[in-house]
Amino acid sequence: MGREKGPVCVTGGTGYIGSWLIKVLFEQGYSVHTTVRPDPDNKRDLSFLTSLPGADGRHKIFRADLSHPESYDAAIQGCKGVLHVAAPMDFEDNEPEAVVTQRAVDGALGILKACLIL
Repeated sequence: MGREKGPVCVTGGTGYIGSWLIKVLFEQGYSVHTTVRPDPDNKRDLSFLTSLPGADGRHKIFRADLSHPESYDAAIQGCKGVLHVAAPMDFEDNEPEAVVTQRAVDGALGILKACLIL
């Protein structure tokens, strides 16, 4: 395959867009740092990411939450680029739209700040 490229950070790696980006990055020879929402009970199955062709030794998974933008720092550190596709989700409509939107804005700003140290 040639020389390895990367790493590149993909936020929101368990989402549809994020997981496809990771797949394509592996195909292009990049290593990937991806972020997933915290899962206190460790119930989330991430095998669809860890079993992607090219993932062996080139994939690191980090827990991060847009409510705590600093939680993205470790995933972004040392990366050559960041693809930010994480988004706050409120499937049960428990929070006002303004709160969810503010979380997205604050999270994106936090991720941009972390990118300043790239």
